[in-house]
Formats: sequence, structure tokens, C-alpha cells
Amino acid sequence: MTLVVSISANTAAIAMEALRPGRRISPKDQAADMKADADRNTRRAENAGDPGDVDLMIPAASVSLDLLGAGQAPRQQTTFHQAQSAYRDLDD
Repeated sequence: MTLVVSISANTAAIAMEALRPGRRISPKDQAADMKADADRNTRRAENAGDPGDVDLMIPAASVSLDLLGAGQAPRQQTTFHQAQSAYRDLDD
């Protein structure tokens, strides 16, 4: 028993690109690339600062829920904590 698989020309081209050997560069260019990468990483490390500073840079997301129910005006807004307390009241 033989299994015949067909693939598109585009899929075959992508697969062949993966098998193709990488571009060769001279050792001098490789050394220059590694030095540029090291310099870039050093600058990033100097500018990184304290990991705790990230919390101050990202603002807290505000959460609001749109609720519709019988006897309520449409588009009534509530906060996340109010919704949590309402669900806790339902559980009790």
C-alpha cells in the first residue's frame, strides 16, 4: 500500500528555503557583527534601570462593565470591585 501526498508549489518552495545553506560571511564581518551586538547589549543593560521601575511605567488598567437588567437604565456603569461584591452576594 502506498500513500501519495500532494503539496502546493508554495509549500514546496518554503520547505526548500529552510534546507538551503545560510549565506557565508567573512570572519572579519562576523567579528564586526558580534562586536556590534555586544555594544548594543551593553547599551541596553545600562539603560535598563531597576526592574521595579517597570511597575511605575505601566498604568493600571481600569475595568468597567456594562450591565443591563430589568428595572435598570441601559448603559449603567459599575467598577470591577462592585461587580465582584455583587457576585459574592449572589453566592451567599
